[in-house]
Amino acid sequence: MAQQPSSANNTADHVRASGVWARDFQFAFRQLRRNPGFTLAAVLTLALGIGANAAIFSVVRGVLLRPLPNDDEVRLLYLRQSAQGLGVENAWFSVPEINDLRGRLTTVSRLSEFSTTQPTLFGLGEPREVRSGVVDGRFFEVMGLQPALGRLVGPEDDGPKAAGVVVLTHRFWTGALGSDPTVIGKVVRLGAQAATVIGVLEQSAPYPEETEIIANIVTSPHHLSATMVTEREHRMTEVFGRMAPGADLQAVRAELQTAYDGMTREFPAVYTPHAHFQVSAVPLREQLTARARTILLVLLGASSLIFIIACANVVNLVLARTVRRESELAVRAAILPSTMAVRRTLLAESLVLCGLGALAGVVIAQPMVTLLARFAARYSVRALDFQLDSTPLVLGVVLALIAAVLLAFVPSLPSPGT
Repeated sequence: MAQQPSSANNTADHVRASGVWARDFQFAFRQLRRNPGFTLAAVLTLALGIGANAAIFSVVRGVLLRPLPNDDEVRLLYLRQSAQGLGVENAWFSVPEINDLRGRLTTVSRLSEFSTTQPTLFGLGEPREVRSGVVDGRFFEVMGLQPALGRLVGPEDDGPKAAGVVVLTHRFWTGALGSDPTVIGKVVRLGAQAATVIGVLEQSAPYPEETEIIANIVTSPHHLSATMVTEREHRMTEVFGRMAPGADLQAVRAELQTAYDGMTREFPAVYTPHAHFQVSAVPLREQLTARARTILLVLLGASSLIFIIACANVVNLVLARTVRRESELAVRAAILPSTMAVRRTLLAESLVLCGLGALAGVVIAQPMVTLLARFAARYSVRALDFQLDSTPLVLGVVLALIAAVLLAFVPSLPSPGT
């Protein structure tokens, strides 16, 4: 019973404190409404700093740092053939070249093929022209990808007598088909070629092309033609590989060069000296991000600088306003019971100001991510599929609140009664 008055007193103290803070925040809103130019400038500056920093960091992390969904991605390779003398940086490969490399490489356990066509797709709603990847039965095994639904193209789908099969990319399945699970087993046509939808691919970077479907070789008559199969200079296929257990990139490159040198000696009329044919192997992640790395790192540095400048500008705006309010603060110091009471009113103002800026930054971050992703997609297909990263947003909001506290306690104030 003796503790009841103490408990009641504590409750009364909390109510009084809440009322004091409520009045301070009401006063803060009135003060900021009286200075719309200052308020708008400070809020927009802070919002742009937080929003831009979060958006750029999200793009950088999504493109450069986020792990690939591929199993054991560090073993994935992209093989590139170039002809600098002809001005061709990436000449791709022909089927005879791929077959030669398969027979000569031991440090690469498997090679797979990828090329593209644009057939008209019939059987899934209105006929439409689609971007189709054409792959051999090793492709998904080499790439280390899994189905989100059904199964993927496998070795049983190779050969000119195999039935036509189609795998839908996750983006196409969710976007164009509304994630319809009944699509599995449907018979469609790619031009004149019949094929059965056998699966949906898990979410993954759509490399080397942003395709909507991926089909086996038999669905493309051109891929079965004598020109495609026998002509060494008919290069229209990109090649991926998976390093053999125990092999490293240096060993792969050395063996690949030896195998390639053997090919060029056997077919000197194809690999003429003036064309300066060369071959290389790079990690898949490097191939996915190489064109985007420099520009994204520059943007990240710029965004960090923008955030620092934004915070500095807000601090300068608030401090300059505080200097102009010296007489007002002196009156407050004379009226209010303590300097801390004056600090509390300043804290309420800076919390409202920085809070509004942080909230606006959160609101504009997603549209900025969408805009930046469209730009980054010119350099890397990884920019096509990622989400806003909450980490820089949370950090920006926390720093804004810390700045609000500092802004309330940095200015010197007259003592009460002076």
